[in-house]
Amino acid sequence: MDYRITKKDSFTVLGVSEKFSYDGAKKKIPEFWKNHFASGGGKHVCGTFGINIDENMGGTEFEYLIADIYNPIAEIPEGFVTKVIPSFTWAVFPCKGAMPEALQNVNEKIFSEWLPALREYEFAAGYCIEMYDDPSKYPDGTGDENYYSEIWIPVKKKVK
Repeated sequence: MDYRITKKDSFTVLGVSEKFSYDGAKKKIPEFWKNHFASGGGKHVCGTFGINIDENMGGTEFEYLIADIYNPIAEIPEGFVTKVIPSFTWAVFPCKGAMPEALQNVNEKIFSEWLPALREYEFAAGYCIEMYDDPSKYPDGTGDENYYSEIWIPVKKKVK
């Protein structure tokens, strides 16, 4: 699989949050995005990131945010939250193609092929970040066959 390892400092995001069960999330998260934009949430958060947070790593549900980088001088709109994403070393996987299929396909390969085959690294924490390029740069937006996104997985060196 195509990926790179990179260190990123902590950063704060502003977003709208909802809890999801792992069972069925593949269908429910795209609906969450549609509802966010249909209800006017896009005027506050465009959705640079989709962030999964499962701090217990192994539960049956997780928190998911549709988020952008937080501007500390801006007011936090009602119903929105801020979260600090800790500094980690991340495995960054490029995804190319129409959403949500392209991203879901890469995500499936990460967890079924890449993580089990890792020798040098292991999963470091209960975060998974989806980073989305600006859809206005593509003729068919997020449905474009060349649309670009990334999946970030926090990793750490295995102790030998």
